Amino acid sequence: MGKKLIKSTAIGVATLSSFVIANGVHAEEAVNPPTSPVESPEVSLTASGVGIETVSGVIVTNGTAVVTETPTEATVDQAATIKTAADQAVTDQTAVVADATVAEEATAEAVDTATGAVADAEASKAEATDENIAKAEEAVEDTKTAISEAESNANQAAQNTAAAEAKVDEAQATVNSDQAAIDAQQTVVDNAKTAVDKAQKALDGTGAAAIIAERDDAQSDLTQAQSDETKAQSDLTKAQEADAKKASDLANAKETETVQSATANETASDLAQAQADATKAAADLVNANTVVDKAQKALDGTGAAAIIAERDDAQTDLTQAQADETKAQSDFTKAQAADAKKASDIASLTQAQTQQQATANQTAAALAQAQADAKTKAAAKTVADNKVAELTANIAAFDNLTTPTLSQDVIDAYKKFAKDDSQVNKDALFDAINTWYTTDMVGYTKTMVTPVDTTVVDPANMTEEQVTALSHYYVHIGNAIRKQIWGANNEDFVVTKDAVQAAMQIAKNYTVENDNTGDHSYTALENDGNTNVNYASEAISYISSKTTTMTELYRKIYRMSIDTWAGDYNQDYAHITNEFWTRSISSSGSSSTTKLSGAFVTSVTLDGFGRSHEIQFLDNGGNTIASPYDTTALKAQLATAKTTQAQATAANTQAQSTLASATTANQQAQSALQATTNQLTTLKATADQTPAAQAKLTVATATRQAAETRLANAQQAVDNLNADVATKTKALEDAKAVQTQAVATDASAKQALVQATTANDNAQATLTATRATIASLEAIADQTPAAQAKLAVATVTRQAAETRLTNAQQAVDNLNADVATKTKAFEAAKTQLAAEEAKLAQLKEAKSTSEVVLAEAQSKVKALKAEEAKIVDEITVLKAQLTEQVAKLAALKNADQVLADAQAELAKAIEAHTAAKATLDTEIDKLDQLLKNQRDAKAQYEAVKEAYTQAQIVAQRQAINDTGGQPIAITDKVGKIAGYFDGNQTAGTKLQPITYSRVEKYRQLPQTGSQESLLVLLGYTALAGLGLGYAKKRRRG
Repeated sequence: MGKKLIKSTAIGVATLSSFVIANGVHAEEAVNPPTSPVESPEVSLTASGVGIETVSGVIVTNGTAVVTETPTEATVDQAATIKTAADQAVTDQTAVVADATVAEEATAEAVDTATGAVADAEASKAEATDENIAKAEEAVEDTKTAISEAESNANQAAQNTAAAEAKVDEAQATVNSDQAAIDAQQTVVDNAKTAVDKAQKALDGTGAAAIIAERDDAQSDLTQAQSDETKAQSDLTKAQEADAKKASDLANAKETETVQSATANETASDLAQAQADATKAAADLVNANTVVDKAQKALDGTGAAAIIAERDDAQTDLTQAQADETKAQSDFTKAQAADAKKASDIASLTQAQTQQQATANQTAAALAQAQADAKTKAAAKTVADNKVAELTANIAAFDNLTTPTLSQDVIDAYKKFAKDDSQVNKDALFDAINTWYTTDMVGYTKTMVTPVDTTVVDPANMTEEQVTALSHYYVHIGNAIRKQIWGANNEDFVVTKDAVQAAMQIAKNYTVENDNTGDHSYTALENDGNTNVNYASEAISYISSKTTTMTELYRKIYRMSIDTWAGDYNQDYAHITNEFWTRSISSSGSSSTTKLSGAFVTSVTLDGFGRSHEIQFLDNGGNTIASPYDTTALKAQLATAKTTQAQATAANTQAQSTLASATTANQQAQSALQATTNQLTTLKATADQTPAAQAKLTVATATRQAAETRLANAQQAVDNLNADVATKTKALEDAKAVQTQAVATDASAKQALVQATTANDNAQATLTATRATIASLEAIADQTPAAQAKLAVATVTRQAAETRLTNAQQAVDNLNADVATKTKAFEAAKTQLAAEEAKLAQLKEAKSTSEVVLAEAQSKVKALKAEEAKIVDEITVLKAQLTEQVAKLAALKNADQVLADAQAELAKAIEAHTAAKATLDTEIDKLDQLLKNQRDAKAQYEAVKEAYTQAQIVAQRQAINDTGGQPIAITDKVGKIAGYFDGNQTAGTKLQPITYSRVEKYRQLPQTGSQESLLVLLGYTALAGLGLGYAKKRRRG
């Protein structure tokens, strides 16, 4: 209930604050200023319980103000100032009350919290029986045992997982090996495909430049591959040397560790003994001093009570020493068990580390292999993509080439003329050609599309490759026109190696003859130097002897095929009929070996006279060169290229997937190895508990022995109390002799302790440094596996390069072989390709089997890891449970102290809350009075302002009367008189109500110039809710 009242008060204060601020604004509203001088009012302070300053002529009582005399403007100003001060005081105190409320609530919450803590402590105290404490201790021990067993299970599970992961690594290595074999075989298959392609081109007589370029590229790649392999071999040798040195350093360090560990154990044992000896010697000295003291007192006849007390104290100390020794013996046994467990864990983790190191080496090697393979496969895919793009572009380029199109009229007229070369038919052909040339062919040079090749050509020294390319285009254009005329059954001209070589010889003949007339030379034509061809016709055109480009010669061939039609009338169309004669495919016979071949060549005489020669042959050689303009062959190549592309894409996808898997596997293997190495490092860095426990036990035993000696001496002193003087004297002398020896023994034991401490510190520091060296060496990964993998890749790459070069050289050799040899080479290449593809299929099948084994092994690892994670979760739960149990046990054992502390905190909280509540009540009382003051100040201000306003209105009316005018009242919205104006002067009078302003210190009478009246009377909103309720705090009990 108390808290609800507090919150209600806070809400009320906040609301009141908003109300005060709003009314504070109204207190400054402007009204028209007076014109009379400001008079200083007299200040009157009432003694009737009013808490504000009252102005002259006003009586204020309980929120009511009575004006007893007409106020001046100064009086109104003073009342407004008093009201503003009262408003501000309420605002300030409201904030103070809000802060005090927050403080009181905070201390109340603290009391509740402390009360709960006391209740919990009382419950713990009630539960803190010996039986419950024993049960709690037993629960703690049970949980510790469970944690120990779970951790042991976790170690075993980790070993099981490591063993299973080793199986996975073996299976993965097999898969990787299979993949490496597949990759190597894929390279062999690719090379075999290349060999087939080259053999096909050699057989077709095409691609000589590409074949030679391939041979040169293959030689260059082999040289680079050999260099890479040599470097990889050198890197492997360096890696092996580095790993061998690391292994040697590690072996030496571990051997040193063994010796240093034994030394450290020995010095620790010596230190423990020295500590025990020093402890015993110090105790013996204390006992000897006590014995001498007691013997002296016995001889003197004094200190009997002290001697008996010493005997009792000695008995008590002996009992405690015996208990301490028993506990030390128990701790020693536990320490031995803990050290044995640590040694077992180190052995297990060392075994796991060995397995994981092997796995990490395998995964690192597999990753290196996968990276190299991914790079190779990506490069192969790029080559395949480029090949497809190149062929696609070539096909598109050939498909986009244009050929001259004859009109049907020309075709019909030409057929008539070819059948009957009469003058009528000749003229008719001319008319048809003229119409076609001057209409259809206008601007044809701008629209024709020919091959583009910027290679520079010397017309006097054309290469065989250039002649072959131009001949193909010449034949391509001629075949297209002939098919337009004679139909698809017309036999096409071809380009042969014999025709090209014969044409080149004919061009040389023209050059030697040096005939600049432009006539045909039958001598040159007949002496072509080739028995496989005989020329059938020749067309000559004049050209420049200057160098040009292949592009320009292609365009010349296109133009000649059109311009010959237009300019052959005077030659009786002999060039046309020689060029575009017909020979049907059926008429040549399927068994005929004679083909129609064509060639285009240029010649330049010694005097610089240039010609182009379009020559047709009857060809019996059979050495046909496939036409590049027949996209059938290109499309077949494209289909093969797309198949290769698909295979390369699949291989690249597989390689990238393998790389991702290898990366993940290597990261996991390295992470697992690092985790195990960290565990080993932590365990090895953890000092054995046995030496310290042994030392404590030795000290406890020495302490117990000293206590026994002390008790025997104390008992002897008690026995000596009733002995005679002689006996007492002898006892004193014996005690002093023992004391002397004890002093010497104590000094010697302390010196031995210092020496043993120094020796042990040095031994432990040396051992720690050696172990740090071992840890740093073990953290360095072996370099050999990765270097071996790189060498393996380099070797495979070199072998593939050798195979590629062999095939490329064979292709070059095949260029000049006869057809039978080329055919045999082509068939052999296809047979070899089939054999290699079959081998590749077998390797892929073997890999599929290996992948099944790998999947099973991975599934087992996944299950074992799930079990391992389950044990880890169980350990987490047990450790959390142990934390709670230990806390509960501590609470039970310390229940009295915990309760006392909780009660003290509760007392402090109650004291703080009492003070905070008193402060809040005081501040609320202050706010109470300030609210009353605000109410009285508001009542005073409004009464004074109203009286002042009414006095001004009366004065205004009187002024109008005094001037003989007619006072007319100005009323506000509710009908209240707010001023007067002179009814006799309405035409020029500005209506002006009486207003008041604290800003402009003058009064303004009605002015003329306006018939409009705007009344602005700014009143003050009544202080509704001034008695806004709040309740004081109900004091806590």
